[in-house]
Amino acid sequence: MRSWIRDRSLGVLFVSLFLASWIAQLFLEWRVFVDHQREQGERAVFWSADFWEEFGQSTFENWQSEFLQLAAFTIATAYLVYVGSSESPDGDERVEAKLDALLEERGLDPVAVEATLPPKLRKTR
Repeated sequence: MRSWIRDRSLGVLFVSLFLASWIAQLFLEWRVFVDHQREQGERAVFWSADFWEEFGQSTFENWQSEFLQLAAFTIATAYLVYVGSSESPDGDERVEAKLDALLEERGLDPVAVEATLPPKLRKTR
């Protein structure tokens, strides 16, 4: 059991943080719901549909904003890497061009040399 947790420690950490924050959100939503019900002179019932609808709505609002933020960050990063911004690493084209020039200088055909490489290392485009 100890090695299983150690091997998956990052996932266990994030799942634990997620559950802890979700339980904290549940507690805080319950406090807000109780206060709201008290203001209206009604009794707060934990298993009531009203509470769970509010809790579900706030949960999905939080998740939606997080997914939107993550999607925007991912798309922007992919675009900047694609256009070759200064934040993205240099592409392989420059290194390959230098290697091709060195091979040609030695009288070797770069295409023939590439054909001798294992399939996973061959250029796909």
